[in-house]
Amino acid sequence: MEPRIVIKPAFSVVGIWQNGNPSRSTVDRLWERLGERFPEIPGVDPDQGYGVHVKRGNEEKYLAGLMVRKGIPDGKLPEGMALLSLEAHAYAVFHYNGRLENMGATLEAIFLTWLPNSGYQTEADFYFEYFDDRFQPGSDDSSLFIYVPVRESAS
Repeated sequence: MEPRIVIKPAFSVVGIWQNGNPSRSTVDRLWERLGERFPEIPGVDPDQGYGVHVKRGNEEKYLAGLMVRKGIPDGKLPEGMALLSLEAHAYAVFHYNGRLENMGATLEAIFLTWLPNSGYQTEADFYFEYFDDRFQPGSDDSSLFIYVPVRESAS
């Protein structure tokens, strides 16, 4: 499991937050709600989905979101949605192929095995999954990418 290390420029995502460590069923419902409401978001790219996991201390949050091509005009953010702007970072990018319900083992391998032995450390309090047209819910052939913000470890 060797990732690509890439520099991703700053970008913005609009979506719906959920507090707490999300279960698969609550995440599915969150994405369904976003799918019903995405036409309300100005400048959204519905083919670029982001599942952003944030952990600050004991607080965990998950954002089901879509990339916005341009900024959101003042006052145009749909009610109940949030704008998350992420700064440019270096990321370790892992390709995941398979069903979402089986992804836990891959995440454990990334954070408990690869990261401690990689020469990198996390650079921020989040990571995200990137979904494009290769993502096929419920399919063994589904594909997504896991982005972990990293920096080289001080040796």
